[in-house]
Amino acid sequence: MANSSREIRRRIKATQNIAKITKAMELVAASKMRKAQAQALSSRSYAVLSSELLSALAAQSDYLKHPLIKRILPEDQKLPTQRILVVLITSDRGLAGALNTNVINKALNLLKLEGLGRFDLITVGKKAADAGRRLRLSVVAAFSGKDRNLSILDAKPIAEIAINDYLAFIYEKVFVVYTDFISTLRQTPNIIQVLPFTNHRSPLTDHDEILFEPNPDEVLEKFLYRAVEFTVFQAMVEAVASEHSARMVAMRNANEAAGDLIDDLFLTYNQARQAGITKELSEISAAKLAMEG
Repeated sequence: MANSSREIRRRIKATQNIAKITKAMELVAASKMRKAQAQALSSRSYAVLSSELLSALAAQSDYLKHPLIKRILPEDQKLPTQRILVVLITSDRGLAGALNTNVINKALNLLKLEGLGRFDLITVGKKAADAGRRLRLSVVAAFSGKDRNLSILDAKPIAEIAINDYLAFIYEKVFVVYTDFISTLRQTPNIIQVLPFTNHRSPLTDHDEILFEPNPDEVLEKFLYRAVEFTVFQAMVEAVASEHSARMVAMRNANEAAGDLIDDLFLTYNQARQAGITKELSEISAAKLAMEG
C-alpha cells in the first residue's frame, strides 16, 4: 500500500506541475490572441475598401490589359512549361491542436489536384518548412513565421517573388494556403488565388462617383501590386490570429484535462489509503482476538 500511495502522490505532483505550465501558456496565448484578433478584424476593413476601389478602377480603366490580370506573351517567345506556386502559411510552434496539420493537408490536396509534378512551394513558418523537407517537396523560399506585430513589410518579399516569377512566365498560377480566422473556437484552412489577380469581394456599385488622379490606368498600375502584397499580408494576419486562438483553446483543454486527472488520482489515493487503514485495523483486531483466545 505504501509503495502504491507514494506512486500516486508522485503522479499527482507531476500532473499539478503540468497544469501550472498549461495554465501559464493559456494566459500567454490569450493575451496574444486578443491582439492578433484585433489586427485581423481591423485589416478586414481595409481589405473591403481595397476591393471596392479595385472594382471602381476596373470599371474606369483597361483592367484586363494589366499583366497581373492577364499576361500577353510576346510573339517571338515560346511559352515555357507552366508551373504552380503555392505559399503555405503555418506557425513556427506547435501546441495548437490540429491547426498546422489541417492547413498542410489542405495544401497537399491542392497540389494533388493541380498536379504534384508541376508546383513549387514558398513556406512561411517552421511547421511548413518541416513538412516541405519531410515530404521532399520543391521549396523555392522559406520564411520564418511571426506571431505578433505583423506589418505589410513582412509580406512584401513573398509578394515580390510571386509577382516577379509570375510576370517571367515561370508560374501559371499563384495560390496562398492559410488558416482563416472565424472565431476563437473555429479556424478553417483556406485557399485563395493571388495570381492571376481576381477581386474576391463584392464590387462597388457607384463607380462613377470616384475620381482617380492622374487617371484610372496609372492608379491601377500601382494599386494592383499593392493589392497582391495586401492579400498575402491579410492571409498572414488571419493565420496568426488562428494560431493563438487554437493554442489558447488547446492549453485550456489540456489544463482542464489535467484537473480531471488530478481529481481521479486523489480519489484513487484516498481509496487506497482507506483500504490500507481498513486492512491494518483488521490485522489489529485479528491479533487481539488471537491473544485473548
